[in-house]
Amino acid sequence: MSKQYSLTSDAFKGEVIMTFNEDGLLSHYDARGAELSSTQLNFIAHKLPSHIEDIQRMIETTTTGRLTELPSEVTFEMFWNRYGEKERSSKKKSLARWNRMSRTDQQKAYSFINRYELNLKPGIDKKYAETYLNAELWNN
Repeated sequence: MSKQYSLTSDAFKGEVIMTFNEDGLLSHYDARGAELSSTQLNFIAHKLPSHIEDIQRMIETTTTGRLTELPSEVTFEMFWNRYGEKERSSKKKSLARWNRMSRTDQQKAYSFINRYELNLKPGIDKKYAETYLNAELWNN
């Protein structure tokens, strides 16, 4: 089973997602959810661990970075608590929509929240949770 990690840092906004395949090799990284300078992007592209065993080395050598393993299965409660907007959103409608989604889409929806929040324009409110799920923005 593949594993995903989120790299965050005091040096940039957002997160970089790293995916390691079943053999423990870095199969993909996604920096679109982070606001990075070209120097930072170049650094990340060349310094990401190529094997999952190198994660510990990365954790020990970074002074500002934080690495968090992402859950392989995302529950509705995890989504609901991470997304926020509890006062304006309908938990009942959001749960109904969540239950109709595939596990893959649930994981994508959860993982995309940070990127969505980063791309919100000033003065624009976050979508209701059920609207966020219905819009499937992670597929754009």
